[in-house]
Amino acid sequence: MTTDSPTPPTDSSTVPARLRDARETLGYTQEDVARALGLSRTAVHAFEHGKRKVSVDEITKLSHLYGRSVNWLIGEEPHPDVSGTALFRAASELSPKDREQVLKFAQFLAASPRNLDT
Repeated sequence: MTTDSPTPPTDSSTVPARLRDARETLGYTQEDVARALGLSRTAVHAFEHGKRKVSVDEITKLSHLYGRSVNWLIGEEPHPDVSGTALFRAASELSPKDREQVLKFAQFLAASPRNLDT
């Protein structure tokens, strides 16, 4: 049997690494996630270190919390480009005046002709 886009096998480190990556990308602590899911912080730590399996219910809740698909969390989809998420998170910590300046600079960059040699 052949498929057009084979899925790479998921090793035992994929799920823990993706759970940790998704949490850190959003700036959440393990305590934040534990509170949101009604679990202990040690349970979240155990998920992220492969010491405890994540139930279907828990992975579904984590998917919603992190804004990622279950398929991505379990390693069946490639890693998305989250640079925009990181930029948004960094800008959200700025004052309104500084956010306005960042927005103006981003608009300036978007409108500028791009040098394709760099």
